[in-house]
Amino acid sequence: MLKTTDICIIGGGPAGSVLGTRLAQFGWSVCLVERVEFPRRHLGESLSPGVIPLLASIGAGPAIEKAGYPRVRKVSVDWEEKREREDPDSQGLLVDRGQFDRLLLNHARSCGVHIRQPATVETMQRRAGGWSISVSEQGRTTELRARFVADASGRTGVLRRRRCRTGPQTVALHAYWTAAGLPDHPRIEAGANGWFWGVPLPDGVYNTLVFLDPRDLRTMPGTLEAKFHALIASSSLLPPGVNARLVRRIQATDATPYLDAERVTEDSIKVGDAALALDPLSSSGVQKAIQSALAGSAVVNTLLRRPQAQALAWQFYRDNLSGASTRHRAWARGHYARVAVNRTARFWQERAGAVPSPDVAPPAAETPVAPHAPLRLAPGVKIIELPCLVDRFIEKRAAVTSPSLGAPVAYLGDWELAPLLQGVRSGMTPQELTQSWMPRVPPRKGLAITQWLFSRGLLIPAVAGERGDA
Repeated sequence: MLKTTDICIIGGGPAGSVLGTRLAQFGWSVCLVERVEFPRRHLGESLSPGVIPLLASIGAGPAIEKAGYPRVRKVSVDWEEKREREDPDSQGLLVDRGQFDRLLLNHARSCGVHIRQPATVETMQRRAGGWSISVSEQGRTTELRARFVADASGRTGVLRRRRCRTGPQTVALHAYWTAAGLPDHPRIEAGANGWFWGVPLPDGVYNTLVFLDPRDLRTMPGTLEAKFHALIASSSLLPPGVNARLVRRIQATDATPYLDAERVTEDSIKVGDAALALDPLSSSGVQKAIQSALAGSAVVNTLLRRPQAQALAWQFYRDNLSGASTRHRAWARGHYARVAVNRTARFWQERAGAVPSPDVAPPAAETPVAPHAPLRLAPGVKIIELPCLVDRFIEKRAAVTSPSLGAPVAYLGDWELAPLLQGVRSGMTPQELTQSWMPRVPPRKGLAITQWLFSRGLLIPAVAGERGDA
């Protein structure tokens, strides 16, 4: 049997479901192939705060709220020092990934995505005008013709892999426990030769993870189970006196960060872990996977509807993911370095590496700018043209770059930043800037933008009496 579709997505995790949802909302016919029946256990149960607004942008917000996932109100941290990290807004979520992934897949289905699950891709071949994909489902094999293929199958990958490691090799050992008295909020802890992460889940079980160098794991005596128990015992993830028992077998999985060199072609794209895997210390793998899917949807839409903009779309997607990889790598090095000061083990020393790259922006200034303070553009602020995500397409837009920014910025919320800065003259006050941007920018928003520019070092105090062009 021969079936046709515009886009075939392989993999039904968050990246695949979000990509399929957005492309269906753009008017494309989408078929998603997932080999495993949901729900399923999957790592990544603690979701960073940025996930909620991303899912709201595709209409999945109400379903997430209805699911009633517990909020992360605090995290116990034993890194360079012991402390309780409070989250007054409780924006993070603790989820059962099996239910969470099924929720997103069902949302994709409700938006018109054709779901084939459980189904397996047997063969894939490029043909004139697209792809021929052999899909096995319930004992039947179907040939699927698609113009475009998206690989959302995670670390396994279905398209040719050209992955470059962006950090030391890392292995994660993990298992689920049950007992009375287990922690009710996440815990992170630095050990002698690795670090630990504990996550309480909505169904009452407690997931414990150990991240370490695979060379250190190999030199430990005993079975995998014995090694895991010894490592957990060296941590404080399981409180003293708690009679915890394992409810599933101990598993080992690769947690090495990488970036795929072939992230997009004229008829294919990789999203989520198929394209980029961050250091697990970031705890934002699911968020980055969803972000890559949203960016990838505009890239695919541009490639199919505006093929003349192919080079622009490619540049945007490649730069988008490589920039994210660089920023997260530098962030992780800084956090590893804080522990490496007091630990000589190669795990910490190798991950600390050099000091964070200079392309990572310094912390934002917290001092508010006075309403009548004269300001000017800082030296080094430039306006350049870059490919940007504009609604459903990738288009060229003016962007602002500066040594004080980690990456060029084209938009601040709903407003293009470059046109606002082009009107800045030395000596203008925040009130004068806000008035000059009216009526396109409301006064309150104009003051907030001025504060943001000042806090990021793009606007600095002007010399007394200085007025004129920036």
